[in-house]
Amino acid sequence: MHAPVGSPQHSDVKMNPGLSNRMRKTLKTLGSRPLSVAQQPSDVSTTIDLSTAQNQVIRPELLEFFKSVVEDKITEQVSMYTLLTGDGGDVSTRGALASFFNTSFSPIHPVKPDHIVLTAGATDALGCLVHSICDEGDSIIVPGPSWYGFERIFRARPNVNVVVARPPTYQNFDNYLLPSLQAAYDFSADKSKIKAVLICNPHNPTARCYTRKSLIECMEFCQERGLHFISDEIYALTRLNDTPTGSPGFVSALSLTEPLVPEGAVKIDPSRVHVVWAASKVFGVGGLRIGCLVSQQNPQLLKAMAILTTQHTNNVAALYLSNLLTWSQLPTLLALNSSRLTASYRLLANVLEQLDVKYIVPTDGVFVFAQLAKHAQSVEEEKDFYDKLERHGVRVSTGSIYKGVDKEFGWARITFSLPVKVLEAALERITAFMTMED
Repeated sequence: MHAPVGSPQHSDVKMNPGLSNRMRKTLKTLGSRPLSVAQQPSDVSTTIDLSTAQNQVIRPELLEFFKSVVEDKITEQVSMYTLLTGDGGDVSTRGALASFFNTSFSPIHPVKPDHIVLTAGATDALGCLVHSICDEGDSIIVPGPSWYGFERIFRARPNVNVVVARPPTYQNFDNYLLPSLQAAYDFSADKSKIKAVLICNPHNPTARCYTRKSLIECMEFCQERGLHFISDEIYALTRLNDTPTGSPGFVSALSLTEPLVPEGAVKIDPSRVHVVWAASKVFGVGGLRIGCLVSQQNPQLLKAMAILTTQHTNNVAALYLSNLLTWSQLPTLLALNSSRLTASYRLLANVLEQLDVKYIVPTDGVFVFAQLAKHAQSVEEEKDFYDKLERHGVRVSTGSIYKGVDKEFGWARITFSLPVKVLEAALERITAFMTMED
């Protein structure tokens, strides 16, 4: 018998139409805005969006390459009409990825196609990886400041908690990686629930690389406690050309599974070292939704990932990526990407310096972490400042959502990887707004 309209039971059905208890709890914890108000692509005539980490500087070249791949390579056998084959994803694409990693990431042991599972981007890889190594209610330590999306990814499906290891300062934050991890671990209410450490290297949002020493210390920290070490390397190969002398370069976890350490020091168990990568940042093709997990000595994990992701990628994205990674002009394209990113960064840095804005000097990536809201003394004041900036025509990603240095406000992540004319227009608006605010 149906519940009468207006009864408590009927009201509950209307509020939660068929959702599981798990999903209702997730929505309550994380919140959910209606789809109708989802953020729309920016229009230069209204708001210029510098909040999303989209690399647009080599889009013309990539578009032409995509057109040529579709025209020359797509057949009825390799098209949108057929399903991908092979456990872990398309074999030729995994072969192209293996060659790419061996050439560009300096692994100690060559990466093989069967070390790789294709995923629908880095987000998909991280979600499925955490689902495979964590039980509901477990935790993962993430050094701060960190991308705010991690919490949504992990709470939505495996219901895993994120423990942020906050640094004491943004300047030279990588020097504090090990102490911040130790503090987060030691003050945890239940250490047995912590299953992994996840780092982003090159880092989001500071756009710098961890030192080799810091990475080894982090891996040894994991080894001593039986934790997985996950390295999200999605911003690799976005090096800027005029980095400060002595700035650490990108070091992949694949190159550190057997570090040269003093006799008697902790060795690294390679079965607990995992790398996530996607094409979305260096190549600016986030819409293709293709990435991968690399794990060289954990076949059971790879089987689990293959089960979870077996139909997550598509033939067109796989075809495009495999051809791009094996293209003879790829080194030239990567050099062009770095050159254009550097030019765009210089435009932004010049304006920040003219406005006397403190910022972290980037070395790798597509954004700058800067304290535009110089006088903000609270989250509310920070938000008010950036809301006003958006009304003035520029949207940035506010710093407080990254859970960085405690009680330090006013920071924002500002993306510079846009067409020069669009970026120049945004910088003119920022300058006018800052002048008015001062």
